[in-house]
Amino acid sequence: MQRVETVILKNANGMLVELIDFGARVKSIKLPINGELVDMSLTYDDAQDFLDDPFYLGATCGRVANRIANASFEIDGVTYHVDQNDGENCLHGGDSNIALTFWQLEDVSLSKSYAKYLLSSADLEGGFPGNLTLTVRYTLTDDNRLDIVFNAWTDKKTPVNLTNHLYFTLGEDSCLDLKLKLNSPSFLERKEQGIPTGTILGTDTLGVNLREFEYIGELIEQSDYLAKIDENGFDTCFILDNGPFEQAKAEVLSEKYNVLLKVFTDQPAMQFYTSEFLGEPFKSFQGICLESQGYVDAPNHKHFPSVVVKPDSFYTNRISYQFEQGSL
Repeated sequence: MQRVETVILKNANGMLVELIDFGARVKSIKLPINGELVDMSLTYDDAQDFLDDPFYLGATCGRVANRIANASFEIDGVTYHVDQNDGENCLHGGDSNIALTFWQLEDVSLSKSYAKYLLSSADLEGGFPGNLTLTVRYTLTDDNRLDIVFNAWTDKKTPVNLTNHLYFTLGEDSCLDLKLKLNSPSFLERKEQGIPTGTILGTDTLGVNLREFEYIGELIEQSDYLAKIDENGFDTCFILDNGPFEQAKAEVLSEKYNVLLKVFTDQPAMQFYTSEFLGEPFKSFQGICLESQGYVDAPNHKHFPSVVVKPDSFYTNRISYQFEQGSL
């Protein structure tokens, strides 16, 4: 069995970010609070346990994150069939997805402030067209910001939609006790198994106000959105405000530790998932995922922003997680 290799980034404040090469994942984020390091996200103690992780903890997900309906799509009149690993659908790129692959550590700074991982995915691997080269670069700054930059290029038209799949806890035992603010005017209506209908609904139809801080437990209890009721939680793709990168698209607050997480992204959407489907060794609602990405199932909806990358273009995607602690 191949050993999982780790890299630890550290900033001047003593904040630690542990990375692993399996899935180019964030293994853990530890923030110093009152003289102790507090875990900001869910993790396994042993890095080798990530090899059997079914929950995508901290993973780089793709080639196409989230779901592709009926595990198929068409480009220029050619239909491609990809892995069915979520019922009849493809989830996070299928059975041989990039979260379940060892990446090459291409570069790491002597100061341990950044690390860069590289992966090559062959033409028709998992059914996806094109030889695809991917990189992900992690940078930890002294203002407690973890910056993630994904890049990809291909020799054939292919869909690419990458995201990070951290489950944030901010030290709390349950995400229901966290407060959330999400800057979103609308979301993708969905059918069973998280597949969009193609209809875009205003967030006012949820019966809650996402633009003001509210306990996640209260959002779940008060929302009358049918998909939320069926699953007793959120696993929904929200369309984000089209503001500048430095405008936080989501904010999460832990009152217990007085920690505020701000999420910045250049992506048009964010999957808000309250981890109701987590299982052993974890428990339901233990963390919150805020997966910045393109629209779900975009290759099968012509009116959604395209996620197809061409040989003469370059895919780039930036996500930043800013942690603030103190008098909030």
